[in-house]
Amino acid sequence: MKKLLAVFALGLAVCVHAPAQNPPANKPVNQPANKGDLQPRVERLDETVRRAEAVRAVKRLQYAYGQYAEFGMWNDLADLFSDRGLDHFPSGSLGKEGIRKSFFESMGKGKLGLPEGALYPHFIMEPVVTLAPDGKSAKGRWRALIVVGAYGSAAIWAGGIYENEYVLENGVWKIEDFHYYPQYSGAYEQFGWTVDKDRGSVPIHYDPARAGNPIALDKEVSPQSKLVPQPAELKVELADLFRRAQRLNDENEVENLQNSYGYYVDRKMWDDVADLFAPDATMELGLQGVYAGKSSIRHALDQFGPSLREGELNDHLQLETIVDIAPDDLSAKARGVELVMAGKAGVSGEWAEGVFENEYRKRNGVWRIQTMHVYPRLLADYDKGWAKDAKSAPGPSREYPPDRPPTVTYGTFPKFHIPPFHYNHPVTARPPQYPEGQHEPPPQQAQESRSPASPGGSVHAATEHTKSLAELVSETERRVQRAIAYDAAENLVSAYGYYLDEAMWDETANLFARDGWREQPFVGTYVGRERIRQAMKLSYPGPKSNDYLTVHQLTQPVIHVSPDGQSANLRVRLFQLAGASGGNGLWLTGIYEDKAAVEDGVWKITAQDLQYVWSADAKGGWAHAAGTFHGLPDRVSAQLPPDRPLRGPAAPPFPKIVDVPFHYVNPVSGRKPPLLLP
Repeated sequence: MKKLLAVFALGLAVCVHAPAQNPPANKPVNQPANKGDLQPRVERLDETVRRAEAVRAVKRLQYAYGQYAEFGMWNDLADLFSDRGLDHFPSGSLGKEGIRKSFFESMGKGKLGLPEGALYPHFIMEPVVTLAPDGKSAKGRWRALIVVGAYGSAAIWAGGIYENEYVLENGVWKIEDFHYYPQYSGAYEQFGWTVDKDRGSVPIHYDPARAGNPIALDKEVSPQSKLVPQPAELKVELADLFRRAQRLNDENEVENLQNSYGYYVDRKMWDDVADLFAPDATMELGLQGVYAGKSSIRHALDQFGPSLREGELNDHLQLETIVDIAPDDLSAKARGVELVMAGKAGVSGEWAEGVFENEYRKRNGVWRIQTMHVYPRLLADYDKGWAKDAKSAPGPSREYPPDRPPTVTYGTFPKFHIPPFHYNHPVTARPPQYPEGQHEPPPQQAQESRSPASPGGSVHAATEHTKSLAELVSETERRVQRAIAYDAAENLVSAYGYYLDEAMWDETANLFARDGWREQPFVGTYVGRERIRQAMKLSYPGPKSNDYLTVHQLTQPVIHVSPDGQSANLRVRLFQLAGASGGNGLWLTGIYEDKAAVEDGVWKITAQDLQYVWSADAKGGWAHAAGTFHGLPDRVSAQLPPDRPLRGPAAPPFPKIVDVPFHYVNPVSGRKPPLLLP
């Protein structure tokens, strides 16, 4: 099984380090007075947009890898790699066709897809993506949580870290090399993890400054031509750049919308969930049928209970989201994975996993869910695990009957079914290559987010009514900086989680601004980078133990960037696993509400507030949680008194339910949450 996991993960061991960068902030320069002076500014803007798109292309590649791997789509998986293949495949250097052959022989037993009864979700999360200074290559760090199963025989956890390399080849971004570092594995029935004690520290390709500067544009761009373009030509070029920058922002808004949906479902905030849908939207959850219209959707949500009650768990993690903005700039599609932990203390717990394929519409500048289709794949009892239990997806409710029957009927695990992909391959642009008998065409032609088309909707209006070329340049600069800010903020919180795992307290502290603050769990708030550094070193003395595992998985970001692109508010989920090697494992979850801003040209964390939600032993899980919280004792306050006390409960003892604060109101209706941060 260890060899199998290595092949699955493309285990590669090489140390890669990117040089530290301390570039100036990517702020708009003073507006020139004529079109000749505008040219170098436009060329820098063109390069900035291209680099921002490159970071998104890298993320798309890696998430597509996870989505293809889950369903054994070996052809599509192999096509993600560069033409030259890999230097560090487990069996040696392989060309691209060798990679394809290896997938088919080792994983697919000569066939596309997975056999009946096999399970292989490959959850990819927590990206830190940095572009090389020349903009033609990139590196990315990712967390992998791997679920391997064979119904009736085996259920296995495994996890590790990718340190990967990417290259721009013939105008298309591809995976150039994989370096997978396994951290843990274990049979599910052991309710713990076996730590790879020889793993050492996983190489990190960035430092804190580099994490806060994903695009690495640290010098002026030299004009490519001495010819001064005509105003009409310049406006056409600027309209294209404006549209591309706006599409990056639209991707952010759609992902925020989807991730907010997950947080609202967690708390059974059904009014807020329903507010996210368009008036004529539809919702289809597995085999339960189709609910048509916002009022019908709101009524249907009550079948899952009126609110989150004491002892209930309903966590819905939204992962691997790939967003495509349509050519009209007013509609979009997204595919992602949903991991569910549900149940009631003292009764039972359940794992569930599925795929969502959703559509969205933008009206009056606001994105809403137009069509939601969730395909449940796995439903299993927590105590038994997926080797011993596999429930069928529920059918239509009699008390809350749907408006229409389900659009597709299929079997959940251990049956094998592939929900149709809405998108074409990110490298080849070809439609998905499904296994025989699994092809289910999507409702519309698979779309490609980079399809050429005329600007639509708000993009057209903004470019047509701009008073001057300089004004259009400024507005495009602002929008692309907001897009870059989103990725920089996600880099920061992801880097924070990785540094915590490795007990790298100096690097962790250096992610914070000089006057930033951090709420130390169970202690209080420390203000200033050096105070944060002291508090962490006092709280966690000694080197990291190779016998103890801690994995801070930070995922599902909701990031709201300021209009000028120079600051941001972030919400991110902590999904942590820990435990001594070979012993009982531990689950620990919470919500970070952070702030970030540009300081000396680099993005930094300016505020961090952690609210723990629940914890439980892996053996028994949340169904048998005893009302205690597994957390670290206060080791620091006597030696270093905090600057401010804790703002809320230090640790809610599940199964009690406490409100978790939000930094934002409902993105569609503006409804305020029970606790709104200032």
